[in-house]
Amino acid sequence: MSGRVLHTFITNYRAEDVEKLTVRMKNGLGSSKYKPAEYKRLQAIVDAKRLESDLIGLKVQKTRCAAKATKESSMLRQHRQVWSRECPRLQKAEEKAEKDIHDFLEQIRPNGRTDTAIFLLQEYGLLLKREREAFRIATVEPVHQLKDDLCFRLSEVQHQQLTAHRSNWEQINFVKDQQDDITAKLHAEYLALEEEIIGLCLEKYLMSTSDNLVNVEYIPELVLDSDCPYPELKASLIQAFHSLSECYESRLQSLQDQLQRIDRFCGWCSDDHQCFQFTLSQYTHDIPNHRALSMDMLQRLFPKTTRQELMEHERVWDWQRFTQAQLEVVTKQCQRDQDELLARALVTLQEARHAHQEELELHRGRQHQQNICLDLREKLHQWRAQQGEVAKLEAAIAARQQEEEEMRLKRDRRRRLPSDPSTKKKYNSSTMSGSFI
Repeated sequence: MSGRVLHTFITNYRAEDVEKLTVRMKNGLGSSKYKPAEYKRLQAIVDAKRLESDLIGLKVQKTRCAAKATKESSMLRQHRQVWSRECPRLQKAEEKAEKDIHDFLEQIRPNGRTDTAIFLLQEYGLLLKREREAFRIATVEPVHQLKDDLCFRLSEVQHQQLTAHRSNWEQINFVKDQQDDITAKLHAEYLALEEEIIGLCLEKYLMSTSDNLVNVEYIPELVLDSDCPYPELKASLIQAFHSLSECYESRLQSLQDQLQRIDRFCGWCSDDHQCFQFTLSQYTHDIPNHRALSMDMLQRLFPKTTRQELMEHERVWDWQRFTQAQLEVVTKQCQRDQDELLARALVTLQEARHAHQEELELHRGRQHQQNICLDLREKLHQWRAQQGEVAKLEAAIAARQQEEEEMRLKRDRRRRLPSDPSTKKKYNSSTMSGSFI
């Protein structure tokens, strides 16, 4: 027998196994360790647990409903606070706009009898006033009258149900239908006016970016038509304006292309987008929990739109506003740089004119000095010539005076000579000898 077979042949033997086998043979096939199952009691326990679980679920559901109702009431209360703050502001804005229009119409005065446009404008203002009053009487007054009537009837018949007053509900429904018709009519007029504006190609004036455009290739006429004495300086200034235009042209074109790729209403219709903008403008950052409030109001206004779509639309709108703000900043920066360059160019041109004027004055001064030197030199030559002539004249005068003096002396000597011939002869001989010497 091999070792492997011997290893499998050896078994473990314990005395307690024999005792267990003996007890099992006495008790039969059944075992005292396992008792028979009580299905009714177990079913009752399961039903009790299930009922307890259902009660806990109901409590959780009630708690959730209460929390949801509390949250809803809190949201409505916060929305009411926002609206209570927004309504006075809108009323003040409406009153201010009406006052401005009224003051403008009051300040307009016709230039003469032929100025019919002013009279037509005033008549149109009166017509609008009458239409507004008629609209108020047709829409607002019935609501206030109905409110007063309901309050009066409720104070009289508090013990009766409101369903008994069919006439009141008919009047309410009539006013609602009338307001719906007026709203639909105003909406149709709004759409017609918008189509008319688009048909007249005036849609570009409605874009908020139209005020941000600037002529980057603009070169001021003060530089082009300037009387600069140095052509190289003028050419360098014009080149500086061209360089500045090329620097900003690519940036502005890139931002304008980004705005053109984005729809004006960010992929929504105009009414929904304007409602979206107005709702977000109400919930400013100074309001606590403004983000949750604005998103809750948007979900109430657009129930068919998911939260993800609202956030995506807000992201596109934020990108559009950021691009518009960036375009406005770049435009203002370009305008500021153009103004600064124009100011420096004007100062440079003025300095060039002053420098050229100083050069001309210096040249004129030097020319004047040269002319003065030439005149002085000429006068000096003339003076020297005159002095030479004067010296010659003085020498001639002196020689003539000397001759006259000698002649006078000779005459005096002749007068003093004696009358005898010997003395006269002696005098003549002495005179001749003296003259010879």
